[in-house]
Amino acid sequence: MRGRWCVLLLAWATAPVVWGQEPSSPAREATHSSAPSGDADVPAVVVTKQAEFVADPGVAATSASSSPAAEAPAADDVPVARTVVTASRTQERLGDTPVATEVITRAEIVASGSRDAAELLAAHPGVEVVQNFTGASLRVQGLGPEYVLVLVDGERVGGRVAGSVDLSRLSLEDVEQVEIVKGPSSVLYGSDAVGGVVNFITRKARRPLGAELRVSYGGLDRLDLDGTGEARGESWGLRLTGGLQRRASYDLDTADVGTTGSTLDGFDLSASGDLKTRGAMTLEGSAGFSRRTQRGVDLGVAGAVFDRASRDNNLTGRLAPSWRLGSGATLRVEGSYAHFQRTYLRDQRRASALDTVEKTKEQQGRLGVQLDARVGERHAFVVGTEALGEWLVADRLGGSGKGDRGRFSVYAQDSWTLWTGPRLVVVPGARVDVDTQFGTAVTPRLAAKLDPLSWLTLRGSHGWGYRAPGFQELLLDFENPTVGYTVRGNPDLKPERSRSLSFSTEVRPSDASLVWASAYQHSLRDMIGTSLEQDGELQRFTYVNVSRARVRGGELGVRQRLPWRLSLEVTYSLTDGWDEELDRSLEGQPRHRFTSQATWRHREWGLETWARASLVGKRPFYHDTDGDGLANPYEADPYVTLDARVAWRVREQLQLFVLGTNLADAGNATDLPIPPRTFQAGVAVRL
Repeated sequence: MRGRWCVLLLAWATAPVVWGQEPSSPAREATHSSAPSGDADVPAVVVTKQAEFVADPGVAATSASSSPAAEAPAADDVPVARTVVTASRTQERLGDTPVATEVITRAEIVASGSRDAAELLAAHPGVEVVQNFTGASLRVQGLGPEYVLVLVDGERVGGRVAGSVDLSRLSLEDVEQVEIVKGPSSVLYGSDAVGGVVNFITRKARRPLGAELRVSYGGLDRLDLDGTGEARGESWGLRLTGGLQRRASYDLDTADVGTTGSTLDGFDLSASGDLKTRGAMTLEGSAGFSRRTQRGVDLGVAGAVFDRASRDNNLTGRLAPSWRLGSGATLRVEGSYAHFQRTYLRDQRRASALDTVEKTKEQQGRLGVQLDARVGERHAFVVGTEALGEWLVADRLGGSGKGDRGRFSVYAQDSWTLWTGPRLVVVPGARVDVDTQFGTAVTPRLAAKLDPLSWLTLRGSHGWGYRAPGFQELLLDFENPTVGYTVRGNPDLKPERSRSLSFSTEVRPSDASLVWASAYQHSLRDMIGTSLEQDGELQRFTYVNVSRARVRGGELGVRQRLPWRLSLEVTYSLTDGWDEELDRSLEGQPRHRFTSQATWRHREWGLETWARASLVGKRPFYHDTDGDGLANPYEADPYVTLDARVAWRVREQLQLFVLGTNLADAGNATDLPIPPRTFQAGVAVRL
């Protein structure tokens, strides 16, 4: 009897549903579920790592790429390998990339019900979304938002406020997939990519003529409306997208008139297209505009009440021609422009002495040329150069209120297949940046991927990185009399330098299972911190190169495909961040974090469900609670978040859904200012 139960248990654990074709590489890559990417409402399994799973019989994946051109949609019964572009700045199969890349597919975005990038990444393993007065920023492997580069189709997202990109500005109605590369990426992307890169790849037209509409309404009077239209010809494609977002303010401390979260009114419009000529050229282009207005109420130290409002306008444009040169070589030229403008208003009630109106205008332009070439069967080269210009005009900057700088870069990387059995790929690379303010910086990296067995993959990398000081750290001249502090920039700051080491292992016991473990360490020097001087009741902060820090940690996760079309993922993340200059833990960084995610689908009933949860451990903070200029430590309590979505496909073109966010109702006004528990219901129509 015991033997029979063992046989049944083994059969249950390894029973395949439908799996992808076996690639030629020894590292098996099962195909991820999703539907053809035009079907935005087909549910997904959990977030993809290096192995991808088929979610359901008869539903195939479609590869997604940013350039040079997206592949045609796959037939419904022919799975294809998903491609990624972020790790090497060129197209490659997800299972073949030597640098570990995590992918969130379009189907997973829809299944989660996430309305912006902050909600989508809130419980992703190894990354952390932090809410503050500037919006929602991102930490990767314990490093703050100033060390994380956020891209859209490979282009830097402009409009950093206090060193971070507000992820809630990035809507998802036009995102095909999200690619996450953790660890140093300065070798390909330069400054700000010390902790990692998050790249949002936009969708492309795939159907001859089609449209989608999604509308939802719920708690906090939140309204989300987005629509898309597309057309595809034999050699061209065009896609138009628009969205509208509204939300009321929320308050986690009702003892005063202040608000924790602001109201939100926003919209975004975008257009993208691609054209294939009769020759070897392909042309891609996109343009977009978004506006976000937020309003809230703040309290001053003396009991004054301030109504505040901010309006952000963001304009982007991109043009990218490419040429196939033969023998597997491609030449790409990319040009982009971004214009970000913020107007910030603070109005004191029943007084005007402290009223302020501040304007910020940031422009960013980039021109890049890259050659992708294969030499024989063992070498895949990426060689490129780019010029980046940044211009900032802001009332908060000292002197003329202006800042500008340029950067010229040259980079090269080779994916060198040393052995084919077992397969060993070594990836040496280096980048040279010449900055008009900070001179020359060299950032080499060496990565490797080994597939000793068909079910085992090993990866490792060692690389250098750097981060140039931002305009705020260099030129800021800001005084906040309502709170009693001033902040001064320092034009003599030096760039931060870093060195990082990482290892990862992936084990595939069966087609239905994936287990992974990783470890990393970042060592930083010349970190930019602040020095504090107490002048009576006024605190004076100045940016200085004083800190050294090291951040180390790891992840352990398992993903299992269960019977009854159920998928489950559980991950544990350990982060040990230490400020060596101040001899204390890094502020706000939890040491322990558990995340889990589950999906279930019943095709015959048209039902699909998705749920995720996270348990976040204690977080250290350092506040001057006594007014003596000394930081007093305290630990914020652990908390739990839970989100869920249930959808019912009434007919092929119509789906109803209900979304619950922060069901555990975590959050407080002191150290966790996240929105309270809300529910939202909606309908999605596909034509």
